[in-house]
Amino acid sequence: MLTPNYQSVENQSMPSTEMPKSGPIGLVIASMIGFLVWLVFILLFALYWSERYNLFQNVIVFIVSLSITGILIGLMWVIWGRNRFRMWNNWE
Repeated sequence: MLTPNYQSVENQSMPSTEMPKSGPIGLVIASMIGFLVWLVFILLFALYWSERYNLFQNVIVFIVSLSITGILIGLMWVIWGRNRFRMWNNWE
């Protein structure tokens, strides 16, 4: 007669309370790529398109492009952090 192994069934049915050990490596890479794309854009702008604009307009393009890049990278991190906070908050 086969006897069931209750210990293994019990361990399988219990939800895991451990947080996933995956780190934010994808976000770190995406942040670096985003920053590099911004640098390439600024260099191309300075080389090819900046002659059409005066100094004030070039500074505005620099600030706006940096702001957009920062907002996009920041939103990625906020969304990731919000999901981590929810998992940690429900961990009680």
